Amino acid sequence: MNRFEMISLDKAKEMAMENGYIVVDLRSTSEFAQSHVENAINIPDADINKIDSFGKKDSVWILYCRRGSLSFRLASEMSSKGYKVMAVVGGYRM
Repeated sequence: MNRFEMISLDKAKEMAMENGYIVVDLRSTSEFAQSHVENAINIPDADINKIDSFGKKDSVWILYCRRGSLSFRLASEMSSKGYKVMAVVGGYRM
């Protein structure tokens, strides 16, 4: 069974400044506009089909949402499909 790594928001912010990571904010566009992790891309309510369309399976993906539930669910699904993925524990709140 594939697993994903759980990381803190602070760790995600550090990693977002490095090359080789795709940081995805799963929150709404309005929440993203108010505040987000630097270098993150906004894919509201992403699903595996939206992620697959990027074609970057070899990259390391870092996911966050408001509370953590959506990012955990998507990270689990991505992991089972062979993605390298991390999810932020506790989500991102302003």
